[in-house]
Amino acid sequence: MTLPVSTVLLEPFAEEPTVSVLRLYGDIGLEAITRISALVDDLVEKKRFHLLVDLSQVNFLSSPVVGALMGCRERLMRRSGSIALLAPKPELAEKLNLMGVNLVFPYYSNKNAFLRHFRWEYQSESRSLTLEVPAYAGYVPAIRRLIAGLLLSKGYTPREAFQLESIVDELSNNAIEHGLPIDKKFSISFSFDKSSIHLAVANGCKTLSSEAQERIREKFRNPCIIPGSMRGRGIALVKKIASDMTFRVDAQRVQVSITKMREES
Repeated sequence: MTLPVSTVLLEPFAEEPTVSVLRLYGDIGLEAITRISALVDDLVEKKRFHLLVDLSQVNFLSSPVVGALMGCRERLMRRSGSIALLAPKPELAEKLNLMGVNLVFPYYSNKNAFLRHFRWEYQSESRSLTLEVPAYAGYVPAIRRLIAGLLLSKGYTPREAFQLESIVDELSNNAIEHGLPIDKKFSISFSFDKSSIHLAVANGCKTLSSEAQERIREKFRNPCIIPGSMRGRGIALVKKIASDMTFRVDAQRVQVSITKMREES
C-alpha cells in the first residue's frame, strides 16, 4: 500500500495490549493536528491512556504538532497515562532536541527498549538476579557494587543503594564465615521493583543439632552486641535497615531473607 505524503494512523500494539501506537508518516504539519487530537480523545473515551508515537517514518514534525502532542500528553497523564516517542530519525531527533522535546518526552530506539521501561514504570515488573558465589570474602565487594548499580540504574537513591550494600556485605560475609567448607559456595537471590527490594542469602553448613539450630535462630531473633567486640553488630544493623527480616535454619542450611520498602521521596 502506498501512503500519501502525510499520514496519521492509530493501531493496537501487539506486544502490549494496554498501549496504542500512533504511526506518523512523511511530513507532519498543521493539517495533522485535528486528526491526532481526535484520535487521542477517542482513546481517552475508551479508557486507553498509554500512547507510543512512532516517528520512524517521519521526515519533518512541525512545532504546532509538537505542541499538540504536549497537550495530548497532559490529557493522558491526568489519567495516570503516558506518551512516548519511538525511533525518530537522527536528523529529526536533533531538531526535536533543539526544541527541548527530549526534556518532555522519553525517546526509545526500538520497541523492546520501550517495553522494558513501560512494564517497569506501569506494571510493576521486577528485575531479578540469582547467583552462586564462591565462599571467599574477595568476591563480596563486586557483588555489593553490582547490586547497588542495578538499583541506581532504576532510580533508587544513593542512600538506598548504600543500605543494600551494607546488608549484602553483612549477610554474605556471615554466609562465608559459617558456611560448609566442602561446598565453598553460597547463594544470593535478589529482586526489586519500583516499590520494594527482596534479598535472600543462603549457605550450607555442617550438620547442626537441634540445640545448635535453636542457638542460631536465637541469634537472629535477638542479636546480642558484646561490648568491645567487633562481631555481632551486623545482624542488628540488618534488622534496623530492613523493613522485614526472616530466616530459616535447617540441619544443613541457613537462609536469611530481607525485604526493604522504597523510601518515600
